[in-house]
Formats: sequence, C-alpha cells, structure tokens
Amino acid sequence: MNKKELELLISKIQGYEFPVRRLEQYFTPTGLVAHLVWTAYMKGDIAGRSIADLGCGDGRLLIAAVLMGAKRGLCIDIDDRILTRARENSLGLLNEGKNRVVYMLENVEKLSINPVDTVIMNPPFGVYKSNRGIDLVFLEKATKVARAIYSLHKYNEESLGLIRQVLGSRGFTLEGFETHDFEIPRMYESHRRRIYRTKVMLVVARRRGVNNDS
Repeated sequence: MNKKELELLISKIQGYEFPVRRLEQYFTPTGLVAHLVWTAYMKGDIAGRSIADLGCGDGRLLIAAVLMGAKRGLCIDIDDRILTRARENSLGLLNEGKNRVVYMLENVEKLSINPVDTVIMNPPFGVYKSNRGIDLVFLEKATKVARAIYSLHKYNEESLGLIRQVLGSRGFTLEGFETHDFEIPRMYESHRRRIYRTKVMLVVARRRGVNNDS
C-alpha cells in the first residue's frame, strides 16, 4: 500500500458525532494522518511494531498504523463514546486486523501500560485555559512507555523549546520536526467560520541509544 492509498482508506473513517470541546476533540486531517503514519512506517517504526495512540479519538491514526502492518495497537481515550466510534471504524476497515487492537478507557495522565515500540498521537493542543500544557503531559507520558514518538503539537517557538526540554530530560532526542497546516471544520456552536486553520508541528523523537533495528 502506498501513501495515497492509505489516505483514501482513512478518508472513509467516521469522525465525531458528539465532540466535546473541553477535551479539544477535532478531526485530524486525513492527509496529515497519512503523512504521520507513512513517515513512521518509512523510519521502521510501524510494521511489526507495537503501537499506542494516546487520546486516540475516532481511531484514525491507529487504524492507519494497523493498515501499514503494526503488530498490535492500543487505542486509549478518556471518552467512552468516541472509543465506541473508534471500535466501529476499525471493524469497518481492518478486517482480520481488528483483532490486533485493544481499546482502553483511561485518563492518559493516570495511564499505566506495558512499554510499546511507538507512540503516535495528536494530543489536545492545550489552547483552553483549563488545558494549558496538556500536550506536554501527553508527551511526557509517551516518553515513559515508548522508544519512538510521532506527535502533533500547535506550533510556536516557545512550544518547540518546551518540547525539547521534556524530551531531553527524559532521555529522548528530537530527530526532527515539520510544520503543517491543520484545518479544523466548523464543529461547535461558537465556531463562526467554515474552516479554521492553524499551524502545527509533527515532532519525531527517539530514545537515546535505540535505533530502528532494536
């Protein structure tokens, strides 16, 4: 399967029916999902690997990872309704691969799981006052359970500096980051525009001393 074929399959995923704004639930754009997972796949962090998606939402990142050959996956979210949607989405797309996914209703801040090879995630950006810094909480949790991390964050230089600090203090190296446009459709009553656009960064990090062949 190539990247374009992966994106086409992901486009069939049903998103949020009842999005919760305080949880900052938004669709991760289809093209960005495909790019993140394809990047991880090309770096050897998907096929045959154990994957966790912290704050998995409708499951599109993890479904994409399983489609690209992930050995097993953990789809973790605090919202039981969206976990149900993620499970329904996987049943529709993964066929026999659906048996490689476990769904966990958990608060990521209190999460305790066995180590995995790779974390892929689009955590809440922390744009609301009550959520400030929540993306760094997710990132710190990822450093405790994975050897490689692919994570989306709202882009600004201050945030990038904080991300470097978290990764460095946890024994990780920032392998690189890319900036992308993130389109948010009108999902909540307070939204006035049909599309909102913001700049995000895809952060790629790896535990020091660990390579793709380990």
